[in-house]
This record gives sequence, structure tokens and C-alpha cells, in this order.
Amino acid sequence: MAGIETPKTMVRTSASGIATAISDSDPGRGPGIGADLVGSLLLGRYQVLERIGDGGMGAVYLAEHTTILKKFAIKVLSAQLSLREDHVDRFMREARAASMINHPNVVEITDFGKTPDGQPFFVMEYLQGQDLAQVLGEGALAWKRVRPILLQVCSALQAAHEQGIVHRDIKPGNILLVKRGAAVDHVKVLDFGIAKVQSHDPDVKGLTQSGVVVGTPEYMSPEQGWGQSVDHRGDIYALGVLVYELLTGKLPFSGTTMMEVLNRHMFEVPDIRHPNIPEEVGAIILKAMQKDRSLRFQSMNEMAAAVEAVGTGASPVTVVDEEIKTPWGPVTARFNAVPAAQQRSWVWLSVLSAVVAVGAVVYAMVPVDAGPPPPAAAPVIVPPTPAAAPVVEQPRPAAPEADRVRFKISTPGVQAQILDAADQGQLGVTNDPDGIEVERSEEKLNLLLRAPGFEDLVIDIVPNQDKSFERQLVAKAAPAPTPAPAQARPKPDKKPNKPSVEAAAPAADEGDEEIKNPFNKK
Repeated sequence: MAGIETPKTMVRTSASGIATAISDSDPGRGPGIGADLVGSLLLGRYQVLERIGDGGMGAVYLAEHTTILKKFAIKVLSAQLSLREDHVDRFMREARAASMINHPNVVEITDFGKTPDGQPFFVMEYLQGQDLAQVLGEGALAWKRVRPILLQVCSALQAAHEQGIVHRDIKPGNILLVKRGAAVDHVKVLDFGIAKVQSHDPDVKGLTQSGVVVGTPEYMSPEQGWGQSVDHRGDIYALGVLVYELLTGKLPFSGTTMMEVLNRHMFEVPDIRHPNIPEEVGAIILKAMQKDRSLRFQSMNEMAAAVEAVGTGASPVTVVDEEIKTPWGPVTARFNAVPAAQQRSWVWLSVLSAVVAVGAVVYAMVPVDAGPPPPAAAPVIVPPTPAAAPVVEQPRPAAPEADRVRFKISTPGVQAQILDAADQGQLGVTNDPDGIEVERSEEKLNLLLRAPGFEDLVIDIVPNQDKSFERQLVAKAAPAPTPAPAQARPKPDKKPNKPSVEAAAPAADEGDEEIKNPFNKK
């Protein structure tokens, strides 16, 4: 197999970002850096047999241990990246960290070092099987097969996360299926080479910086698109993308450029209406792919528990609509009502706005077949020229929708009125799947829940985003029966013409009277 062609001129980038060209005679460069390693002996014990793979980070070789005669896979950092000190430090440090993950579903890293020419490498167990990218080449998978694969990936990544390691490149090509005993789909998670190590060690500061986009765009979380720091919940998002792809045979978001793909991840919601996606599984996908990572599953164990609960009758996971703050205004990602057709990238929003504005004018000029229009509309239909005025004004009515939010209140076992506590005006009812829409505000809104036979309940909400609440109403206590007053027996020593006097109950002190709810009008 042909080796890597060594370029005549390469570029070395310093920590300050200054790029300098270096030639073949540069003393800082090994004489054969980038050359094919087939036939080489590494660390005095690994005989390189053949080159079996290539990737963006480097090449993978098959080698044999000269003493125990066991085959291993050796991943070598590319010649170009080996000239950058930051990449070398990250590669070696994260190789050491990945070697600490002791889990049957994680590829085992047993050794690491550098070639004589200075290229870092690490030694892994040699595995033979199919990765999920190859499996997907044969078509989508059924949930029955995806489920055990997904549980194994969750278990592997949970072990990595417990070691403070975030994979950051979960995709089909990094999930290998091998045969182990009777199991034909035993999972091995590969390629921790670009993993992020979460550590408080000052030595690792700057090795994985925020603002650097690392990974495969089709599986990147929204926070990666924003250039924010990534934690273990980025792996949870990527796994949601992977499950969608396994069940449908296609990606939830694609595009012609990296930025278009990232923008769709940041603002769009995947359409889970697919015959191969069970309803409960669709909720798991949406939960894993919430834009706000605090709304996703918070651990791989939590996601695995949801997967195991599918089909058991347990309550499905819940997803919520999100409002995303952007430089050009709020964008709502509606997870509970996926549109019939996928939204376009936000890049086209300005074009669509112009089309809508022109369409609105044309619509105003053409009569709609819905009965005769009212007489007042006639001047708008007949003269085409005055209709030019609404070109600017027509899109404005849509603006209030961006300033409104929807909230839902559930009261198990009873339907109650939702009243404005200030004026007792009814806003809606509880347990309504559509909820209630109000104007967005940061000020508290006082609500009163009222149902026959139950105590009124006053709650406060802040309508700054779409929300859901659950409240329990308390049944009214039945009034205690009033005991009949005891009749006083006449005493013999009393005069017959003197009536008996009953002990009068002390009058209740007005200051001890129970304070009543001012909104509880009975």
C-alpha cells in the first residue's frame, strides 16, 4: 500500500498563531517525518505490518508484538499535526486519559510513544468488525437491533464521563460492532483522539479551548456551533443524532456547507415522524437533542434508563419548546409541535421575509373563494396601486407572536378554571394540551386555580418563556356538624320561678378570626 507523500514545504504554527514555512532541511524536523511506517519497529517491540486506515488526525497501522506475537492497531498522528506542539500535547495527554477507561465497550489503549521522527502514536487492541457507517450502507436498522447497541454506547460513554473525558466525535464511523461469543453486535467505542479532558490540573489549561470547533458538523451540539465550551452533554446530543440516523438511514440535518449544518443544529428541530421511529423513541431523540443542554438527559445513565423503559408502559420522557436568543432576535424551537416540513436554515429567513411581504400584497389583491367579501374590502381589491402601502406594514402583525409565550398547567384528577387573580377574569382551564398564550414578561403573573369542591389555589408564574406546571388541588373539608346545646337541669335549691341559666360560650375575639383568602369568593 502506498505511503504518505512527504510535501516539500510544510507550515509550522506557533502558539501565538504565527505560521512559518519549513523546508526538508529544517533541523527541527525529523528526516523522514510523514513516511510510511510499514516495516518499522516501534518501541523495540511493535513490528509494523501494514497500513489499514487513514483519517483527518493521522493513519492507523496493523502491528505485531514481537514477543507475545499478538496483533495490535497503532494510530499515528499525522506529520502536519505532529509539527504543532499544542496538537502533540493534546494527543498524548488525551491518549493517557483514554487509556484509563476500563470498560468492555471502549477500545483498549495499551501503550503509546513517539516514532523515531517524532510523530506521537498509541497502541490499541486490534478489532475486526463493521462500524455503524458500514452497517448503515446496507440500510436503516430496526429499533429491536438499535436498542442493545444504544445501551452499550450509553454504558461506554458513562464510563468515560466518570473519568472526566468527553468524546466529542460520536458518529457511526466511531462505533464498531464486533463478534464476542454469541453476541454479533458487541460495541466498541473508538477514537478518543480528539476527546476533551475535563480537569482542574493547571497543566491542561489551554489544551482544549472554547471557541475552537472540533468534531464532525453533522453530529455537533448547538453549543459547539456557538463556539462555547463542551461538556458530557455534547455527547448526549450527538448520540441523539446517531439514533435518528440509525432508525431512518439519514441525518436529521444536512447542508452544503459546514456553517449551514451548524445553523440547523442551533435552530431547527428534527422531524421524528417516521414509520421506523416509535413514539416513545422519538421523545428520547428530541430530549437528547434539546438546544439547551440543561433540558437534555443529564447523564448517559439517565438516557439509558429512558431507553430501557420503552415499551414498559412507563411515562415517556418530556420535551419542551425553547426560545433561543440570537443577535437578530428570539427564535422559538418547537419540540412539541414539529412542523410538517423541515424549516430552512436561518440564513434564508431574510429572503423568506421579503417573499412573505410580497405574497401578502398579492394575496390582498386577489379575492379568496370564501364567500363575498365585506363591502369595506372592495377598495383594497380593485385598485392595485394603493396596495403598495402594506409592503412595509404587512409583516408587522407577526411581531407580537415573537413576544408571546405559552404555558400549561395540569391539575391531576380535576379540571380547574385558570383565573387572573387581579380581576377574576378567566384565562383558560387546566389540563388543556394547548395551554394558554400570554404576553412575554419578566414580571410575576398571579393566577387563581378554582374548581368546585376544591380549595382555591393561588400561584405565581413568570411568563418569560414557554413553561409547564403541575399543581395539586386540595379538596374542601366537609363542615363539622353543630352539636345540639345541652339542656341544663333545674337544681332543687333554685327558686321555682327563676329560669335556669346556661353557660354562654365566650364570644370569639375579632383579632383571632381566621384570615380568609381575598380571592376565595363563595
